[in-house]
Amino acid sequence: MTPLTPLLRAFRSEVLKCRRWSMFAGTGIMLAVSAFFTYLTFHQITSGATGQEVDPLAHAFPTELGLITVVGQARSFIIVVALFIVTANLAAEWSQGTWRNLLVREPRRLRLLAGKMLALLLFVLCSMTLTLVASSVLVLVVAHAQGVQTAAWTSSAGLSAWLTFFSNEVLCLVGVCLLGMLIAVLTRSTGIAVGVSLAYVLVPEGIIAMVWQSGSRWFPIRTFNFLPGSVFPTDVGPIPPQGYAAALLVALVWMTVFVVGSFVAFRQQDINA
Repeated sequence: MTPLTPLLRAFRSEVLKCRRWSMFAGTGIMLAVSAFFTYLTFHQITSGATGQEVDPLAHAFPTELGLITVVGQARSFIIVVALFIVTANLAAEWSQGTWRNLLVREPRRLRLLAGKMLALLLFVLCSMTLTLVASSVLVLVVAHAQGVQTAAWTSSAGLSAWLTFFSNEVLCLVGVCLLGMLIAVLTRSTGIAVGVSLAYVLVPEGIIAMVWQSGSRWFPIRTFNFLPGSVFPTDVGPIPPQGYAAALLVALVWMTVFVVGSFVAFRQQDINA
């Protein structure tokens, strides 16, 4: 048996569990709500609405960055759903006593956790890809029906911007999901893990930014958000104030911290339930 066999077994086992209706429900919610936000943003721009939030979007709309600017307005919701999927599924293994049964057959804890996490990451990234592609197609179809010019969006520069946005969104979601893994391992409870992870994403870093703006730029969620935000126009953002290279380096450091922290905590835990 090769060293990777336990990891692959755990990966295949979790992939099978990803076929549950609750997992597809999460993907469906991500897709439906993101498409709604995308269409709502498109409608606001094309209807001539004005305001502090709409004006920067309207300025970017006819450029090669117009498509990702519209589609990107649902990013926060995608992050929340992805975080919920990861934390709920991992933490449920403690709540349901699954870890104890699994470790009887497979004592290699770290490979088991890594295999399960890789399967969850694959599911989340596939869901995100489907959501972004479907939202982009929706905007293009509606724009064509209303006679809106989309040549800039589908030009080589526009497609390059979309692929750059997509690749950075992948990095962002990987970082967020690794944070969810750490929270699930530390809390070992579905309700607590989901509550803590969502509360952290929605509240603390925003409050810290109001009182310590220069330091908050290095916190994980804000750093992960800077990566796809760097593709947007400056007035749409969020543009990384420390520069893209520094933001990417810090994001990779945070990901490493989350992985190491999760593995160390999981390896030392007394799993008896």
